[in-house]
Amino acid sequence: MPRFLIYHDIGASEISVQSLQHYLQVHKKYSVRLCKGKDLQNPSWLSQTNYLIMPGGRSLPFYAALGDHGNRNIKQFVMQGGCYLGFCAGAYYASKNTIFAKGLPLSLYLKGELNFFQGDAVGPVLNPEKFAYDSETGKIITDIHLPKGNKTYSVYLNGGCSFSQASQAANTEILAWYNDNHQPAIIACKVAQGCAILSGVHPELSDQETCHAIMIMMLNRSVQLCSGFA
Repeated sequence: MPRFLIYHDIGASEISVQSLQHYLQVHKKYSVRLCKGKDLQNPSWLSQTNYLIMPGGRSLPFYAALGDHGNRNIKQFVMQGGCYLGFCAGAYYASKNTIFAKGLPLSLYLKGELNFFQGDAVGPVLNPEKFAYDSETGKIITDIHLPKGNKTYSVYLNGGCSFSQASQAANTEILAWYNDNHQPAIIACKVAQGCAILSGVHPELSDQETCHAIMIMMLNRSVQLCSGFA
């Protein structure tokens, strides 16, 4: 049975954490533990985990919570065959650069610490003028298209990103596209023996059918990419 670790510390959205935990424990019966940034700074979790989930929320506090030791352990975990799952803030954090709300009052530019995706996470991808932290004012339900199976799903989005240069980036596969602007919405990055699967959208906050379909797609692809699951 796969073992999941979900970051539950500063920057993490409580509803994102709870929804991910509920889906994995109740619907899939997987082993799930919550962790703090200081837990990830201790390498003891590396041998006890198949998936590390960085949930939605705000990525800026992740830098302080994880620090050099936490980031080093996360990179080692993935390179040795584990899977990093990043949703919204967790996807920004795993990218080479964060370009957020460019030209707007909340404008933010951050260099990545993990760099699993060798490109820019750019957002809010839709409705940027209405976005506000800790608010639903900028949320929308938008359609994404999964090329495999030619399926379209309506998903929750609130400040999430697209992945610039994903089609040209090495070891990167686009798993879903935004219908509105044809930008990448979900990507998979092969990293040494492991992988990072990054989502600008929130399947865990979408309707049950959509959540299940997208989560299963992401988990299935991770099994194919990560040697640690062999």
